[in-house]
Amino acid sequence: MEFDIRNLINGVDKALSKTASRLHRAILLNYRRHQMLEVSERYQEIFVPEMTVEEPEYFVYGGFHASGVVHLKGETAVKNHYKSMVDRKVTVIMLEQERVAVADWGFASEAIFHTFKPGRECMNSFGAEIDDPEAVFLESRSVCMAWRYDGHGRMIGESVYSAPKATLRKIPRGEVPTVEHVRDTLAPLINEVEPLAFA
Repeated sequence: MEFDIRNLINGVDKALSKTASRLHRAILLNYRRHQMLEVSERYQEIFVPEMTVEEPEYFVYGGFHASGVVHLKGETAVKNHYKSMVDRKVTVIMLEQERVAVADWGFASEAIFHTFKPGRECMNSFGAEIDDPEAVFLESRSVCMAWRYDGHGRMIGESVYSAPKATLRKIPRGEVPTVEHVRDTLAPLINEVEPLAFA
């Protein structure tokens, strides 16, 4: 596959092209911005009052964590989760074949998640048999999500359900998108989106 980080937002952009409701557009635009900030390691910006409620709550189920389930409640816990992703070098994620449905309560999504991970991270987190701990691998798995929003289009929380098994493929170093490249590529798209406020 072609590693174009701009493909990350294909699913939400398709949903936006068919959505007229002001609240629904606010929800989708919030999600779109959230996606790009997260993979750009700009997660602190997700927690501005216009985007996220004061006490967000996350539930993560399945193969993303060895424990099988993670519950995060409150801004500090969620921020620590994102910081852990940065520290572990697993923030560069691309979505393929994402389908998004939006309603007043929030949105649901189904996609294939492609995450670039150091070999050592694959070994430590999931016990995968890796021949080169210093190499970068593409982990691909099916994921369903339901994100909850308030009546102002602000994120209340996430529920993420991932397939228990994933495929791993070693990626040549020259083909791995760096965080710097991701930031530079997505920055103009982050800045061009419509106003997120919904009154």
